[in-house]
Amino acid sequence: MAAFLPLATILISLLAATATANNGYTTPPASTPPPQNGGGESKLLVRIEGLVYCQSCAHRNSWSLDGAKPLPKSKVAVTCRDAKNRVSGWRLAVADETGYFLAEFGVTKVVDFFMGDPRRACYVRLLASPDEECNELTNINFGIEGAPLRDEGKKWAGQGFDNVVYASGPLAFRPAKCAPRQYYH
Repeated sequence: MAAFLPLATILISLLAATATANNGYTTPPASTPPPQNGGGESKLLVRIEGLVYCQSCAHRNSWSLDGAKPLPKSKVAVTCRDAKNRVSGWRLAVADETGYFLAEFGVTKVVDFFMGDPRRACYVRLLASPDEECNELTNINFGIEGAPLRDEGKKWAGQGFDNVVYASGPLAFRPAKCAPRQYYH
């Protein structure tokens, strides 16, 4: 039994690392069935929201957003894929004064999304910053590769469809020029 103790310690460490690897964000399992509407075929009006920041020079080359400031008028692309994994929709979203953006897709059958799940079918990418001082892309929360979506439980009934709002993790640009961290004599 003592031989299994190191293995148990490793497994517990891996579980703990996995629980915190996504900055504390959790997404319900994909096996959660989508809500059913009266006609038996689920339809959704999908909205995708998020925040865009300018990362502080103090935290460059990290995923930290400590000291970051909202980046008004920054642009992101929200892309969704269809059941055959083809791009089915694309929206340009522009952040407001607080760095918040919202993109809306029309009413769509759930089965028309890749894997029948908008969280798996859609992603957000950074496009452009209006701030010449802060316009370098970062991959914080996968802003370059495509930020995945999470379900934060924002759902309500519509007329024959459900409204749902998914969120990406906060995204960020960074300053192109930062003062050196260390000074050499």
